[in-house]
Amino acid sequence: MTTYIKHAAMRIAAAATVVAVGGCNFLTGGETGVDPNRPTTATNDQYFVATQENLWAYWGSDLARVAGILAQQFAGVANQYGALQSTYSHDETTTNGSHAALYTGGGLVDIKKLQTGARAVGDSLYLGIAQVEEGALMGTGADVFGDLVYSQALQGIPNPKLDDQFAVYDSVQKVLSAGITNMNLDVPTSVGPGAADLVYGGDPALWTAMAHTLKARFYMHTAEVRGIPAYQAALTEAQQGIKSDAGNYVGAFTSTASETNFYFQFHGPAGRGGDIGIGVALDTILQRRNDPRRAEYFNVKSTATPTWLSSTRGAPNFQQPFVTYDENTLIWAEAAYRTGDEATALKKLNEERANHGLPAEVVAGRALLNEILIEKYIADFQLGEEAWNDYKRTCTPNLAPTAPGTPIPGRLYYDAPERNTNTNIPEPNTGVNGIRNKNDPPNAISDGTGQKCLGQF
Repeated sequence: MTTYIKHAAMRIAAAATVVAVGGCNFLTGGETGVDPNRPTTATNDQYFVATQENLWAYWGSDLARVAGILAQQFAGVANQYGALQSTYSHDETTTNGSHAALYTGGGLVDIKKLQTGARAVGDSLYLGIAQVEEGALMGTGADVFGDLVYSQALQGIPNPKLDDQFAVYDSVQKVLSAGITNMNLDVPTSVGPGAADLVYGGDPALWTAMAHTLKARFYMHTAEVRGIPAYQAALTEAQQGIKSDAGNYVGAFTSTASETNFYFQFHGPAGRGGDIGIGVALDTILQRRNDPRRAEYFNVKSTATPTWLSSTRGAPNFQQPFVTYDENTLIWAEAAYRTGDEATALKKLNEERANHGLPAEVVAGRALLNEILIEKYIADFQLGEEAWNDYKRTCTPNLAPTAPGTPIPGRLYYDAPERNTNTNIPEPNTGVNGIRNKNDPPNAISDGTGQKCLGQF
C-alpha cells in the first residue's frame, strides 16, 4: 500500500507520492522527471512542499514498515508482511516504488529544481535547506539499497552508473556540509520557505542542528567498516546536533484526511490493520525493563503483546518523529564510548534516560555499551529505518531470525523497472543486489553482549 499526504491548507498544488515507475529509466531526467499534472513552472514553495512530504514518506511509510518488521519492532501478520515475517520473502516489489521515489516527483528531481530556483533568487537559506533534504534522502537511499545512481542521476545518460555506497555516503556528507554553510550565510535575499516549512518554519538554527544530527547518523552507518575515524566524526557532529525535544524533526501530520500520519493511513479504518502488529522483541525488552515508554508506544491492556500503537501514536495527527534529540544524544554516547571516553558515554546515556523519567545507570565497560545500544533500539521506534540500520551495524539486540535458518535481510532490492532499463543494475541476489550492503558485513559477535550474532551469517 503506497501512502501519501497533501497539505491542502498550504494552498500549494504539489503532493509527494511514492509511486512505482514502469517502462522508462527514471534516473535520466527529461520528461521522465516531469509530472504532467503540475504546472510547467512551479514555485520554490511548491517544490519544497513536495520534497518535504516525500522525505516524510521515506521515513514513515512502506520502507519504515518493512524495516520495522526486520528489526522486530513490528510483526508481519498477513499478505506480503506475513511472508516477510515468516520466511523473509521479499523481492523487487517489496519496496513499493521507494527506489523510484529517490528520483521522481518529490525526490531528487524536485530537490534539484528547488536548488536551482533558490540560486536564481539568491536565497542561500532555501538553497541550504534543499541541500539538507538532498543529503537526508540520498543517505537514506544508501542505507537501504547500498550502491546508488547519484553522480550521473538526472543527466540524460542512458545507463547511469551506480556509485559505490561509500562514495554516496561521502557525497551526502559534502552536500550536508554545504547546506549548513549556505543556511548560515548573511545574505539579504535569503528568506527561506517560511510558512511553507511545516516543521521548522524556515529557522536556520533548527535546520542546522538537524543537519549535524543527520551527519552523525550517516557517519555511524559507515562505522562498522571505517571504524574509529567514523565514530570520531559522528561524535563531532553530534556535539553540534539537536539539543532538546524542541528541535526534533517530525512529520507535520493533521487530522485532515489527506494529511494524516502514515501509520494511521495504513492501520486506520480505511487501511490494512490486520497486516502488521507489534513486535515481540521490542515489547519484551520494554516489559523486562519496566519502561514507561511501553504505554507511550503501545495500546497496553495486559501483559500480552499489544495489538497496535497507543491512542497517541496511532492518532491521525500524531507528529511522527524522524530525527530527534534522543537519537543525537545516544549517538553522542556510543561514539564517545567507541573513542575511549566512558565518562561522557555514561553521562549522555543518563541524559537520554532522564528525558524519559528513567533513573540513572551506573555501568561501565561492555555493560555500558550494551545499555547504550538497547536504549537506542527503544528510542529508534518508528524513527524511519534506524532500528534496522543500528541492528545491522551492532547486532544489538541479538535478534533470532523469525525465519529459522535464514539471516535477517540486510538490504532491499532495486525496483524492477529500473533494472529492466539500466544494464548497470544486476539481477536480485547477485553482486550489489545481494543480501547485504558494503557498510554491513555480517557481525561475528554482538557488540552489546559479546555473544554469537544469531541473525547475521
